[in-house]
Amino acid sequence: MLQDYLYVHFDGISNSILTKGMNHRDFNRYTTHRPENLLLLNPYEREGEYEPHTGFRVIRGHENVEQYFSLVENKEVNDLKWIDFKEYEMLQRLTPNEISELLYFGHMKNQLRSPFFYQLQNSFAFFELTKKTTKIYYRDIEDFYDMLAKKISCLTTQQIKGTPSFFKRRQNILVPEVPNDIIKSLKGTMQEGIVFNFSQIGLENDEYVVPIHVVEDNLRKVENYHFKQEYKIGTLIYSKEAGVWRIVKEEFESILLTQ
Repeated sequence: MLQDYLYVHFDGISNSILTKGMNHRDFNRYTTHRPENLLLLNPYEREGEYEPHTGFRVIRGHENVEQYFSLVENKEVNDLKWIDFKEYEMLQRLTPNEISELLYFGHMKNQLRSPFFYQLQNSFAFFELTKKTTKIYYRDIEDFYDMLAKKISCLTTQQIKGTPSFFKRRQNILVPEVPNDIIKSLKGTMQEGIVFNFSQIGLENDEYVVPIHVVEDNLRKVENYHFKQEYKIGTLIYSKEAGVWRIVKEEFESILLTQ
């Protein structure tokens, strides 16, 4: 079954993104700025090497991180969670309080103070809540905008191609990424919690239309497809003939709509 929705909620205080419809595979495929080292927050994790000062297991070096990402793509890993760091030697400088904060962070999947640690200089903190639901902290939110643009392009391509059959081959279609300025223009509504609706199969009048509904931070409305009855705040439209995206916004008042 083709994926026909994508939920996004942006917490501007912690710079975290809660999504339903994106997973670690998407992070691996679409994130340009790659982690250099990983501190694994799952106490039952067996990959990597044991770091005695913190008591965590770590993945050291870009090549090993890439191998670990490939590993978790190809096998089911329960409770996948990690935080990246710059320098291995800086782990030795973590104080007992900071280590306690990391333990709390890993267990509760919420930060005590900042999700970004001075000693670690981390760019991300990743938590896979379910197979289709993730919570990711971004030091630079531009990394998420880039990832979202690529994911929307991928989902649109899949829906335009539709489900192949014996008599119908998939079309060779490549949809361009949504421009960064369009993604950024949705920042305010992302703080409400929005769903991109990819229910259209194929093109209509040479266009693919993605209605955007506001559902607040309520995943139940997403899981039960109740979002289709919620307020539509805009529509993303891809024109195959022109090869471009545009957005048509509708009036929507919110105290969170500050760009």
